[in-house]
Amino acid sequence: MRGLCVVLAVLAAVPAAAPAFAQDDLDKVWAKIQPARGVYTLRQRGGESGSDATALSGRMILEARMTCDEMISSMTMELRATSGAQTVTVTLEQKTTETRDGKVYRFGSRTLENGRETESREGQAVLQTRNGPGEAKIKGSTAEDVKIEAGTILPGTLLLRMLADAAGGKQSLEHRVFYGFDQMKIAQVRIAVKGAGRSGKEKGLGEFADKPGWTIHQEHKEVGGQPDSPTQATEMFVTEDAIATSIVLQVQNLELVGTPLSIEKLPKPECK
Repeated sequence: MRGLCVVLAVLAAVPAAAPAFAQDDLDKVWAKIQPARGVYTLRQRGGESGSDATALSGRMILEARMTCDEMISSMTMELRATSGAQTVTVTLEQKTTETRDGKVYRFGSRTLENGRETESREGQAVLQTRNGPGEAKIKGSTAEDVKIEAGTILPGTLLLRMLADAAGGKQSLEHRVFYGFDQMKIAQVRIAVKGAGRSGKEKGLGEFADKPGWTIHQEHKEVGGQPDSPTQATEMFVTEDAIATSIVLQVQNLELVGTPLSIEKLPKPECK
């Protein structure tokens, strides 16, 4: 359960020769992003059977809002784990804000188990440039100061570069990304663009049905984590305006499939 919460939070060591993107190019991608609120059901795919097996199900709400200078993202995920007559409910709430220039990032998270808060965490990272270096301050069970190496980017920059590379026909990219979350402070992220296509035609997609985009596979490995810690993965169909119309979450042998119940377009800022 805990590992799955982490992979939901992330939507890589970058060599010095990593491709550079002109600010104007990333601004063009930024302008294409559509703010939206999506509600998804979560269902376990496959899994063990038998009286001792644990069944997982739940719901996830993803929301992205934008101003002319910032992107504000939030995620609320509730998972129910049922084994026999016992059910445990875990709720994860996360919110992040990142500036358009990819230099300032604020984040907070809260985890509840059966309605009781078990963890809370918040912090801020400031980079000198979009590619680092920088530093972060984190408040959780303990206070922590983190040095961020050059070649590390923030999640919003990862999204922009992923969309730019996919549109440009690139099939793979790799970055080191600062997230700040427990068990995913800094991650090595490998991305494979598996192909262009169109989103599905399910009723829940609304006006985002049958839109062009790409199937994108992401793998996250925590930098400095335990050597045997599992790689956490997501595979999504993402439209050209950054809407996830299907989601598969993978941690070890567990897979959860996210199916949209509804995706609502939110207002887009009018910027000069």
